[in-house]
Amino acid sequence: MPGWMRGATSASVAAAFLVGVSGCQPPDAGRAPDGPLADVALTFAISLAEDEKDAVREVLDRFTRETGAAVAVAAVTGDDLPEKLKVEVRAGRPTIDLFAKDTLALRVLVEEGLVEDLSDVAIPEGVLPAMVPEQFEGQRYFLPFRPNVQVTYVNRTRFKDAGVTAPTTVEELRAVARALKSAARGVPKVTLPLAEGGAAGVTITEWIAAFGGNPLLLNDAGSVRAFEFLRSLWAEGLLARESLLAKYDTQVDYLQGETAWLASNWPFTSKVFAEQDILARFEVYAGWRGPVRAAHVLGGDVLGIPRGIGGRRREAALALARFLMSREAQQVLVERNAWPAIRDDAYGGVPAEQRETFDAIQKALASAVRRPDVVYWADVTEAMNEAVRRILVLGEPPAAALDALHAQVEAAARRKGAPYPPAERRWLDGPGPGAPASQRSTAWR
Repeated sequence: MPGWMRGATSASVAAAFLVGVSGCQPPDAGRAPDGPLADVALTFAISLAEDEKDAVREVLDRFTRETGAAVAVAAVTGDDLPEKLKVEVRAGRPTIDLFAKDTLALRVLVEEGLVEDLSDVAIPEGVLPAMVPEQFEGQRYFLPFRPNVQVTYVNRTRFKDAGVTAPTTVEELRAVARALKSAARGVPKVTLPLAEGGAAGVTITEWIAAFGGNPLLLNDAGSVRAFEFLRSLWAEGLLARESLLAKYDTQVDYLQGETAWLASNWPFTSKVFAEQDILARFEVYAGWRGPVRAAHVLGGDVLGIPRGIGGRRREAALALARFLMSREAQQVLVERNAWPAIRDDAYGGVPAEQRETFDAIQKALASAVRRPDVVYWADVTEAMNEAVRRILVLGEPPAAALDALHAQVEAAARRKGAPYPPAERRWLDGPGPGAPASQRSTAWR
């Protein structure tokens, strides 16, 4: 029996609805599968891009071949999942057996009583401790699956022509941005992901953390310093105005079309460029650090089980969760989807052309920070977006603008019954820059 399945028993569940990743039929439809879970039909809810589906289907098919359990995929976005669970769990009829949910707004699933307590589930050997999701009031409700961090892409030829190298501090970033603008005859060639919505929220969280601030406060000293620095870059014309539209997809376009010679983005970018045979044009590295620390927002997905999936049905869902955390599954997702892994031993088969990307990912994960999981985080993100508009675009003084936005966040927190100001205000660096990534804390406290 595979190690990921130890402790699982044979399970039987009613057939769930099928929304297949590549068709609606389970693998080897038409014949009775063999294996300890051959009478099980599971539904796994996950949100995937079109070009990510084949690799996930391959992983699920491997699980079926080893266990006999058929797995259908329900396409449910992270935004839609809480409402779906609320309706089904409260009605006592959950149709999802296991879900992958982005790391935002997990607390609401716990506080609404929508997810199973998984404190009794052992994390498989080989999973990095820093990748294990945070607990809630001492209980574990989620399991690690897919971490994600942004890395930085550099146009090798343009940097060589400008006589600069990849910046590793914010001051070096300023100097490099000046050199690139000069080489481009006055056109800025740096884009930061500041598109309205989540893109700006991730970028601003990283900058605030890098300057020693707390994103829940917005007007503390670190937050003000971060916006003062960003405003100086913007006022000097060192950031392309396309930054206001820069996010996961447009950043790829900007790098391809050389609107940007330096841009941060999620590492799926490397997969796209490798398929287009242009990845060699770019240096990929972890990025720069601020005056206090390096900071990379930890994104990605975690696994959870809806409340009410109990008994033998719960065991079957956990068998799939264990497989998804296994080296075998993680390695397929690394190699075929260019996804970062929750374990170091999954990187052995990375294509040579993407090795630099995965080295950058691992370095970025070593300085990862989690966004605080508070019920008013959407209000924080909205305030960050407004800060970009008021401070960068309209040129308002950072301190005054952030004072006003801080007041809005505080009002939102109190309106939603959350304690404010937050009792714990520090970003933790963990044991220090010399420590291995597996020992470093990525928790907000």
